[in-house]
Amino acid sequence: MSRLSLTALPHLRSVSRNRIIPSIACRYQSTSTIPNPNPTLPALKENELAKIIRDTIKSTGPIPISRYMQFCLSHPTHGYYQKGDVFGEKGDFVTSPEISQIFGELVAIWFLTRWMEADSPTRVRIVELGPGRGTLMDDVLRTLFNFPGISASIRSIHLVENSEALRTIQGDKLSKRLEGKEVELGWYTGINEIPETTDTYTLFIAHEFFDAMPINTFEKTDMGWREAQVDNDPAYIPNLSTQSSKSGLCLSLSSAPTPLSTVLPATSPRFSKLSTGSRIEVAQDSFKIMRRVGEIIGKGLGGSGVVVDYGGDRSYGQSFRAFKNHKIVDVFDDPGNADLTANVDFAYLRESLAGTGSSSLGPISQSSFLLSLGLQPRLRKLLDSATDEGRKEDIRKAAQRLIDPLGMGGQYQVMGVTDDRALKGAEGGEIYPFIAPKKQESKVLRP
Repeated sequence: MSRLSLTALPHLRSVSRNRIIPSIACRYQSTSTIPNPNPTLPALKENELAKIIRDTIKSTGPIPISRYMQFCLSHPTHGYYQKGDVFGEKGDFVTSPEISQIFGELVAIWFLTRWMEADSPTRVRIVELGPGRGTLMDDVLRTLFNFPGISASIRSIHLVENSEALRTIQGDKLSKRLEGKEVELGWYTGINEIPETTDTYTLFIAHEFFDAMPINTFEKTDMGWREAQVDNDPAYIPNLSTQSSKSGLCLSLSSAPTPLSTVLPATSPRFSKLSTGSRIEVAQDSFKIMRRVGEIIGKGLGGSGVVVDYGGDRSYGQSFRAFKNHKIVDVFDDPGNADLTANVDFAYLRESLAGTGSSSLGPISQSSFLLSLGLQPRLRKLLDSATDEGRKEDIRKAAQRLIDPLGMGGQYQVMGVTDDRALKGAEGGEIYPFIAPKKQESKVLRP
């Protein structure tokens, strides 16, 4: 689920590393409903979800950012992902699979290599978290079906998707790809619903999934960790033009410890080493989901997978942001009508795998992953088959966008996951292309 801006791609680096939330305090911007200066024009309609959230806060007090994100993304009536297709140029963001078929093809090639290294199991299933339109899975299947061995081994596709609208889109696309094949296609609302197996090899992918997981933000103070919470803006007055936020919501820092501030910052030893004034964004659902993935891959015949997302091998404290119409907007501007996202802490995902029977690989940049698996030769083949010069230019630009070091190629990271048996059996304890750079020995010229 990519949140890359189509109009400001070169600026993503500064966006993802600079503070989007100006401060842990209420902001004063504009109202969601203002007097209509021109009676001939329709009045602005108040955001219904914002009112629901304000009423909730009025009744129970400030809420965690994670609960605000759940309201905005998953509310059964007003939630962002309940409203249909939000992907592509007509939506709010664009994903790598939607940009070029090469992305899914190369993911499939890595799957193929792992299947072969596992002695080509005769029963294979593919699990995807957050399949979007189904484009990535369609490209992966199209590629794997070109290889008779693994094609005959694929028995089922498991998609973890909550949105009924997106399930329909995915089903329409994938049913055509699976026509005439004995492959089961099923949907689940959570990773815990994926059945355990002892006789099936699991291939797993989570592309732009973890960045949409609810986060909680904490600040380390002299008195301990305190939580940033969503509160009602005291300056907000419905139907009056003020400098209040559009939704009447703001952020505030808790004056005392909260249940979450006493637990989540203790889930990683890295957080305790941070200095006073530091902030961290913690996605507890990401930890739980990734751990369950590790358990699935670590059991039975094992498996392999990849997590592709923007972020890095470290924690973040100020990456929470919203996307609407391919532009970054304030997280409180239009609840339920904009995508909410935060950078992924890959170190936290790696820590979740401890004791599951599986291990992480990398992460490495998306550019390194794709180039190592053959983006250039695949690009040349696509260019050779294109007869129209305009089409060739589109193919070339799309591929370049995937590996641009200032855009997707550098911002997106790829973390591999494999069962421990495969890792122990790998030469040097490394699996291609997740290989540490070799140190170059200095050569001294002697007379």
